[in-house]
Amino acid sequence: MSETESFSDHPRRAEFVGFAEQLADISRSLLSGNSAGAAAQCKSESNPATEFDLVVESTLRARINDQYPRHGIVGEEFEPERRDAEFVWVLDPIDGTRAFAAGIPVFTTLIALCHRSEPVIGVIDAPASGDRWVGVVGSATRRNGVETSTRDLRSLEDAVVAWGYPEVTLLEHEAGANALRAATAWRVYGSGSFGFGSLASGALDIAVESGDVVESDVCALVPVVNGAGGWCTDAFGEPITLHNGTSCLAAGTRELHAQAVRLLNSGNQALDTRGARGAELPKAGADRRGLEMPPIWPRRLSQRTTDEGR
Repeated sequence: MSETESFSDHPRRAEFVGFAEQLADISRSLLSGNSAGAAAQCKSESNPATEFDLVVESTLRARINDQYPRHGIVGEEFEPERRDAEFVWVLDPIDGTRAFAAGIPVFTTLIALCHRSEPVIGVIDAPASGDRWVGVVGSATRRNGVETSTRDLRSLEDAVVAWGYPEVTLLEHEAGANALRAATAWRVYGSGSFGFGSLASGALDIAVESGDVVESDVCALVPVVNGAGGWCTDAFGEPITLHNGTSCLAAGTRELHAQAVRLLNSGNQALDTRGARGAELPKAGADRRGLEMPPIWPRRLSQRTTDEGR
């Protein structure tokens, strides 16, 4: 039995989910109305931070330490605390800092809970749009309190792709990234984790982050996408965990995910018939949530047909 399966029956599961949403409420209250004009400082050439990144993360850390002093914390802005604990909270106070500083409303706060390194709760909170996706192992993902699910698309040629920042694509994915972009209908750039939430609501079909990401950028995405009926791994087709989170590739269906993994890694010599780096690809008919697949809900974020934008 995997850790995600054991967490489905954990006696404090509902408590932890409620606490994750409390953290999102705190973050939203600190960020709402404070984006445009926020001064950004670069932690690295491609990784800026604002004063709000620091304030939000330090506030959330204090709340976690007060409520669960034995839980670990891994965040974007500060050193890890108790990283080897059974339960570890993973925080990105502002995913999309450049968008936040520019006043572009696609930034989010990411909150995840990992149980023995596996992401079991994920929250994507978008203060500017008012959207919140909550994914929990063993349950259907909810967007603003309503169950949501991915679009049932199987072919790359009709797929809409959300891509983080192409300029920081991993070197081993450069050739495959060009091939994947050429094989799909059209692309949306710079949406970050908001794109993964949009995928979970059926507005997009594939979302990619390959390069210059860490665990705090991706752990929350896994329960959200998987709970909506999609598939979310790293860009090599391997599971994302607290110790493996340097890329992310999600798709709305198993078939689309398998095609995207193979194409993205088409320039990678480690790719074989079992998937990139020998990773086991998803089996037909399986459901990442351990539930029956829900019906496809109307796409609330976009009513695009497959013929638009070609």
